[in-house]
Amino acid sequence: MADTLGQSQRAVLDDGLLARMGSVAHRLRRYVLIEGFAWVLAFLLCGALVQVALDYASRGMRWSMRAALLGVIVAWALRLLIRRVVEPFRKKIGVSDVANLVERRYPQLSSSLISAVRFSSGEVGRQETNSALLVDRVIQEADQRAAGLEFGAVLNPSRAKRAIAVICAVLAFGAAATALKPEITGLWFARHVLLQEVAWPRRTRLVLDMEGRELIAAIGDDVSIEARAQGVQPRSVEFFFETSSGRRGRETMATVGSAGSYRYRFTLKNAQEDITFYLVGGDDRTEAYVLRLLERPRVVATALRIVPPSYTGLTPVDLGDGHRAAQVLEGSTVTISATTNQPVVGATLLSGREVVVPVFGDDSTLPAPGDTRDSTTTLTATVQPAETVVYEFGLVDANGLENRKPVRFSIRVMEDEAPRVRIKLEGVGEMVTADAVLPLVVEATDAYGLSEVSLRYQLSREDAASTMIPLETFSPRLTKFSHELSWPVSAAAPVPGERLVLVARATDFDDVNGPNETETPETSLRIVTRDELLAELARREEEYRLDFERLVAAQEKLRGELLTVLSRADRTKAGALAAALAPLERRQRSIAGSTNVVRQQFARILAELRVNQLVSHVVEERLGRRIVEPLTQLARRDLVMAADTVRRWSLDGSPETASLVDPQQATILAQMREVLANMIQWEGYQEAVNTLRDILRLQAELEAETQRAIEDQAGDIFDE
Repeated sequence: MADTLGQSQRAVLDDGLLARMGSVAHRLRRYVLIEGFAWVLAFLLCGALVQVALDYASRGMRWSMRAALLGVIVAWALRLLIRRVVEPFRKKIGVSDVANLVERRYPQLSSSLISAVRFSSGEVGRQETNSALLVDRVIQEADQRAAGLEFGAVLNPSRAKRAIAVICAVLAFGAAATALKPEITGLWFARHVLLQEVAWPRRTRLVLDMEGRELIAAIGDDVSIEARAQGVQPRSVEFFFETSSGRRGRETMATVGSAGSYRYRFTLKNAQEDITFYLVGGDDRTEAYVLRLLERPRVVATALRIVPPSYTGLTPVDLGDGHRAAQVLEGSTVTISATTNQPVVGATLLSGREVVVPVFGDDSTLPAPGDTRDSTTTLTATVQPAETVVYEFGLVDANGLENRKPVRFSIRVMEDEAPRVRIKLEGVGEMVTADAVLPLVVEATDAYGLSEVSLRYQLSREDAASTMIPLETFSPRLTKFSHELSWPVSAAAPVPGERLVLVARATDFDDVNGPNETETPETSLRIVTRDELLAELARREEEYRLDFERLVAAQEKLRGELLTVLSRADRTKAGALAAALAPLERRQRSIAGSTNVVRQQFARILAELRVNQLVSHVVEERLGRRIVEPLTQLARRDLVMAADTVRRWSLDGSPETASLVDPQQATILAQMREVLANMIQWEGYQEAVNTLRDILRLQAELEAETQRAIEDQAGDIFDE
């Protein structure tokens, strides 16, 4: 019975109070969801505004910062969405919840409405302890008390209206921003939603003259960083930097150019460390750029290998590091090796600005792709220089840096000099007889070996051919050759009046520009008769004798002046004595030199007599022992000793030294007069010989004329 009663009362409550509270629950849930959506949309709008503000204030946030900010906004938006939309949506608002709200709004209900809702839902306790009448009475009382109450008063429509207003405002702001500033909206969406690298629209945009965000330069260089402004030209551009050692700075860039096309430049003098920098000008601030300083490629070790031409027979020469200059023969092959301080991707061997040959290193010395370890490159270039030249390597590394101070290799090309050859004819004058025996010496030299040495003669007659004189001791490859021989002029069968020409030739093995040949100047000898040669020698003897007579007279005069100085020596001061003796000493030495010249002239006459087979025991005795030998003793010993005595006297002024002067002078004059007497005697002898020869010649001519006259007379007799 109690159960039936409870069901009937619930039906009454459902039709009345329950229906009204269900309506309130539905409206409350809707208000909560609207307010939750308003919170989420408002937060998203604020987040978007913060993104735009921060991005604009920083003149373009980095991608990482934009991504981080977007992550924070999305995280908080999801949190709001879950707490204020998802959770309220999943949580159902029951009649009991509304009853609690109504009880709070209307305290006079005294919990009767809450009790009626619980009783109507069957919460009446155990059957043996409950009272159906009491339950029915509570439900009726609650129904009566709540009949005139407005349950909708527990709701706050103004909050829902504000939430709707917020939603509308957010949507309207978004629509207006999209319509009025589509570029800003699109930029925000691209940069902060899609995280694209789209630049902010600015009145000024600074553009650096570089590719990428890293600038490569060499340590120690002056590095210029240039930029130009697009749009509004700023008055100045600031250069902010931070070095790798932590030093920071700010510099104003120099403005160059004319109005409307300004350029901004800042130069780092002698840059030594990496820096990170950015530019600020107008309303623009560039991204951060990096200046990375690297060492230029350079040569750290060198080597030269010189291979001389094969004909020289020389072995190759290797020059180690530090030897960068060499002298080479023309035709030599020069291999230049260089080791760099780092890998290079391009290398050329240069001569000035001219590329001689492109070169590159051994593959084994090159780094593998992606290998960042320190390594080197060994370069080799082989050339065959034709002239003196200076080489250098042009290097380029993977970063495009070139070597600024190249190592130079100076190669001086030397020509292979032609052989040297000469003919020596000791004691041979311009005139020789057909009976002469020439003492020939042929000498030849060449630095890298002689291939041929020859000696030839030719007579001046028209049909005469050039004839070789054998040199038996010669063999190829000799660098020095000397051959002595006594060659009889009669082998050429000359006749008086002809000329005999001697020429020597030497040839080397040069196969580059040769072979090189050298000939001696022609040695021309006139063939004369014995009488012609003797007459010429007699003429020269008389000339030389007259020269010696003048020397004897000069020596006599010198003795006289010395005797004058000796007579005044006691009354002459030391300085005056030295001044008086100095010119006398010089004259004595001059006489010694002139005497030696006369000696050489007579010795040459004697040698020519020997060569031409005209010498006899008498000639050797008179010309050699009585003239040449005494003249040799005078020129090389006695006259020199006399000059030394005069000099010693001028220095010490002692009577002992003075006492030696005149005896020496007397001895010298005696010897000179004796030699002069032998010369005159020799001339008399020569005149007698010449007279005898003239008589014999005239007698032979008379006999020839007599024979011709006899033959003419005999012919006339036979004719008659």
